[in-house]
Amino acid sequence: MKKLISNQIMFIVLFAALIMLLSACSGSNDKPAEPVATKPAETETNTTPAKEEEKEEAVPAPDLNGRVIRISHWWDATPKGDSESDELARERIKMVEEKYNVKIKYLNTEYWSTSEKLSSSVLANEPFAEIVRIPDGFIWGLMHGGFLTPLDDYLKDTRVEKDVVDSMRFGGDKVYGLESWYTPNESGLFYNKRIFKEAGLKDPQQLMDEDNWNWNTMLDAAKKLTVDRNGDGKMDQYGLAGAHYVLSEMLIASNGGKLYDEQTGKVTFNSPEAMEALNFLHSLYTEHKVIKANGGNDWEDPAKYFGEGTIAMYPGGLWEVEGRIVDKLKDEWGYVYMPKGPKANSYYEPFGQTAAYVIPKGVKDADVIVKIWEDLQDFDNWQDNRRLSLENILPDETSIANAMNDDGKVQRLFGGRFGGLGIKEQLDSVTEKFVKGEITPSTGIAQVIAPAQAAAKKVLSGEQDKKK
Repeated sequence: MKKLISNQIMFIVLFAALIMLLSACSGSNDKPAEPVATKPAETETNTTPAKEEEKEEAVPAPDLNGRVIRISHWWDATPKGDSESDELARERIKMVEEKYNVKIKYLNTEYWSTSEKLSSSVLANEPFAEIVRIPDGFIWGLMHGGFLTPLDDYLKDTRVEKDVVDSMRFGGDKVYGLESWYTPNESGLFYNKRIFKEAGLKDPQQLMDEDNWNWNTMLDAAKKLTVDRNGDGKMDQYGLAGAHYVLSEMLIASNGGKLYDEQTGKVTFNSPEAMEALNFLHSLYTEHKVIKANGGNDWEDPAKYFGEGTIAMYPGGLWEVEGRIVDKLKDEWGYVYMPKGPKANSYYEPFGQTAAYVIPKGVKDADVIVKIWEDLQDFDNWQDNRRLSLENILPDETSIANAMNDDGKVQRLFGGRFGGLGIKEQLDSVTEKFVKGEITPSTGIAQVIAPAQAAAKKVLSGEQDKKK
């Protein structure tokens, strides 16, 4: 504000400031408007407006008096590289530290110890961190055990999208997790362009462009691309590769099914959508024989085969590209959505497991901690950063557009999470048998529905986290 020479003007300004101070101390939550001091008549001119536009005064951030805000991951999340994203992260940390008068400290907590460390520290009334990154397999039990802070009241004016906030309810009415955004499409299907071209077949991207990418067209291609190329009587090229426990989840989701319904608390892999997917999976292995058998390592072998150029299609996650596909597969390849199942009206991405930030019960100033977490997120640039990262791992613009879900055709199945509930293990024990032809899907599922429901109930009761 420019200095005023007149004593009368100075008095008016000081009086207005006093009125503002008294208003701020009155306990009102309303943000006071910036006062406008009326100029004395002798200083008014024809070019001076009679009334200035009112401005909203910024409310200062709470001062936490140098408190250390500990943020726990199961890795060292301290930004210390030379990348642009790390530099921006360091700038946000500095801004937060100055804004709230705090010190941000990242903890590296061992994955399997995180849940026990959180619960035991809460019981001791000394939470080991203000913010904890944790998989949903631990969140279920901690939530029902009363070890986490409900966050609904602190997210009323959040920048987080509503569907992301709602996905953090974990089947209940209260929000217990913090997540800034979800990347558009984390799992889909990789395909070898060379193999499709040599066979004279339309590849998955072409079929998707025609709105004809579904289980039937995938099966047709898989059958035609499972061949004996060297004439020795053995198949040396297959239409598909994968682990039965990955394929089961992806196919169930692609038919609009879930393994678990969070709203009802029911295991649902015996639903019509799920059973249709499991029967289809069974046929891929036993009737059509289009999936290459793994050599003893279900986790590593499928990606290895695809990288060797002997597999036409491989359903998997984008996290696999950098370490398992890029620099290993010499052929041209692409990335598309999983094909639609008969009961699906859209392409679907399974949301079977996730991770989130939680605030342990007993953390002081939880409302401020939520704001600190929000200020550390790069809400404005995450999509651009995501696209830049995909440009480093995906082979072409079409694949990048699919991963970004630019056309909006992939729908995420919120509410179908099952991590840590103990139900996936039950399903996997069945699929392991029926892919070998030892049992039918219907018989196997009937045997494990009750044990799976009991396992989920045990976790949701909080028994695994309550101290005896």
